[in-house]
Amino acid sequence: MWVVRVARFRPWHSRPCDEGKSDNHGSMALQSRIRILDEGVANQIAAGEVVERPASVVKELAENAVDAGATRVRVDVAEGGKQLIRVADNGCGMSAQEAVLSLQRHATSKITRAEDLSAVRTLGFRGEALPSIASVARLTVLTRARGDLEGTRLEVEAGEIHTLEAAAAPEGTSITVADLFYNTPARLKFLKTNRTELGQICDVLSRLALSHPGVAVCLVSDGDEILNLPGTADPLNTVAELYGRDVARDLLPITWSREGLAVEGYTSRPSITRPTRSGQHTFVNGRWVRNRTLTHAIDEAYRSTMPPGRHPFAVLHVQIDPGLVDVNVHPAKSEVRFVREWEVHRAVFEAVRHALGQPGPAIPTEPLAIKQTLDPEALQRGAWLPPDPTDPFADEVRTPLRVQSAVSGAATQPTIPDLQAPLPALRPIAQLWNSYIVAEGALGLALIDQHLAHERILFDRFQAARAESPAPAQLLAPPATVTLQHRDAVALEEFLPELRRIGWDLEPFGKDAFVIRAAPSFIAGGSEVAVLRRLLDELVEHRSSGGREGARTGEPDRLVATSACKAAVKKGARLALDEIRQLLEDLGRSSNPHTCPHGCPIMVEITYQELLRRFKRI
Repeated sequence: MWVVRVARFRPWHSRPCDEGKSDNHGSMALQSRIRILDEGVANQIAAGEVVERPASVVKELAENAVDAGATRVRVDVAEGGKQLIRVADNGCGMSAQEAVLSLQRHATSKITRAEDLSAVRTLGFRGEALPSIASVARLTVLTRARGDLEGTRLEVEAGEIHTLEAAAAPEGTSITVADLFYNTPARLKFLKTNRTELGQICDVLSRLALSHPGVAVCLVSDGDEILNLPGTADPLNTVAELYGRDVARDLLPITWSREGLAVEGYTSRPSITRPTRSGQHTFVNGRWVRNRTLTHAIDEAYRSTMPPGRHPFAVLHVQIDPGLVDVNVHPAKSEVRFVREWEVHRAVFEAVRHALGQPGPAIPTEPLAIKQTLDPEALQRGAWLPPDPTDPFADEVRTPLRVQSAVSGAATQPTIPDLQAPLPALRPIAQLWNSYIVAEGALGLALIDQHLAHERILFDRFQAARAESPAPAQLLAPPATVTLQHRDAVALEEFLPELRRIGWDLEPFGKDAFVIRAAPSFIAGGSEVAVLRRLLDELVEHRSSGGREGARTGEPDRLVATSACKAAVKKGARLALDEIRQLLEDLGRSSNPHTCPHGCPIMVEITYQELLRRFKRI
């Protein structure tokens, strides 16, 4: 039998802060600085890991409903979930004894021993969600197990059961969470606006519907129906309900399987891209996850077909042996680890490439480096332009200016023009890689980024349109209809006044749908819907990545700059000679022909002197 005398134990490196005081018998009274936390405090700390915001509550309760075999899940919220969240389902329900046990920490029906963690197929398994929520809110549970004649009602406040009684209830479970974070005001003040919190809840339920398309999902906010997904066997119908039928029509099916591993879902054509990964949804064994292996595999599959900075829309389901994936990585269960990541990477890569019709090359074994050498074939694809007889420089003898002195072998770099100087007269020579305009000026060679140049031109026009009433616009005949994801529809409603000031004529047209009657006159005909989608993607991403809520200084300018960027001619677009000339003329009349609205240089100039130095002529 081992006996440890705590009072005499003192590690060699430890010196107590308080040696205590001698009592009447001359012994030392031990003053312990280590204590067991109160159960309520411990639950609140656990809640901080599981419950970050109202959407966290919805996620945990809705996933419990799916695990309970529910085919219908209804969520009602008030004030973005801050005041009220109610999640009702038609699952298996609970008996009175099970309902009481469910409020104890680590009480779960999913696992019984440590070995079960390697075979988890349910969305939840820790038994932390309900007690964590109950510790920071007023909780009411109404439930009836299948086959029982009566149900059970529990009322819980700050983790303590105040009411336990029999009650009439339908089969299934309804959990009401009121006054979230009422007893932790420091947590409450970090919540965003009701609109933002509601958008987060929409995202959670959208992912749940994409991962379990057979489950009907309904979301009602302050009496208004936000989502109503009927639940069908075809997951493409769920995509169409969430993102619109125009998005669903452009998706390619993914079907790939090997022993113990399968990949299925949908991915967009290379021509359908987004500026962020907000349209990529990856699931492992029915669980929505964030995983770099999966996103990198998708990026690699599109590497040769999609420009940098753009991302495809994808709904990707990976089915894998549960023993080969660790789901117990993050308290919110949103991250996983694979035992053999390279196999999963290869599977996703091959699955997406097959869907694109490009079985193509093997997966690179190391990160690809950007080639620093020029591709001769790419040079041949450039649109080399003939001399212009009307060019003001046509008769000019092009000789370099006299150089007074030069340092032999000195390293030189292309120069960026003075931002205050007007754009010099330029004669277009070529379009390089369908992205850059090569032009000749009096002082040397100029390289112009065609997208940034057009972006500056459109920015000035949008700014001028804001000052006009009405703004110059072109009518669409017939009007176009666009169906948006709910968070994009919410953003569009918020930005409607400013969008109308620059020429958009938009009206709500049913749930999360809008009709476009007119668009700014500077936008190319036929691209109105695509430009509007790209604009909303950028604005929503800015908001979700930390942009300050509400009215912000410079927000109209941001909207105008983003509108110009999304409507400008893209890299890779071939331009005719007349279009290039017009672009340079318009750029010369712009307010700042040297930088785009985001501050990037539009033109890089290489003088004749610099060229001579490069060729060792001076």
